[in-house]
Amino acid sequence: MKKFIIIFLLLFLWGFGAENVVNIKSLFEKSEKYDGKKVIFTGEAIGDLIKSGENYWINIKQGDSVIGVFLEKKDAEKIKYLGRYRVRGDILKIEGIYHANCPVHYGERDIHAIKVEVIDRGEILKREIELKKVILSFILAITTLLFIYYSHRVSRKDNAGTPQ
Repeated sequence: MKKFIIIFLLLFLWGFGAENVVNIKSLFEKSEKYDGKKVIFTGEAIGDLIKSGENYWINIKQGDSVIGVFLEKKDAEKIKYLGRYRVRGDILKIEGIYHANCPVHYGERDIHAIKVEVIDRGEILKREIELKKVILSFILAITTLLFIYYSHRVSRKDNAGTPQ
């Protein structure tokens, strides 16, 4: 009975439980290993959705690495937030075919999405203004204006005594 349980667990972990999850950096470093193969990865949708015929392009960022993903309209419609200034993009789990030199897209490195899933919805980031910074800016502005006024008055006094 123990052998049956152990074999069942091994088969489960090997066949069903373990996905081939990679990171984008590995795709760049080991292109030959993944070229033409199905990969699964997660990352933040950034930039813009770019229409290409009936399909779309999106950039996915993971750490410092970014890769272009070619996806169908139905998958593009799932994306609500794209990362940019003051916006955190949707975190996506993408399953697709990796191409080190895509024959369809002029030799570009890309991934053709098979399945796109939104893991975590992005959001608009609210940034509150700190009262200390507002007060400091106001004080510095008044100090600057007073300095300009004083410099102008001193300059006029110096020039008043010189003949023209």
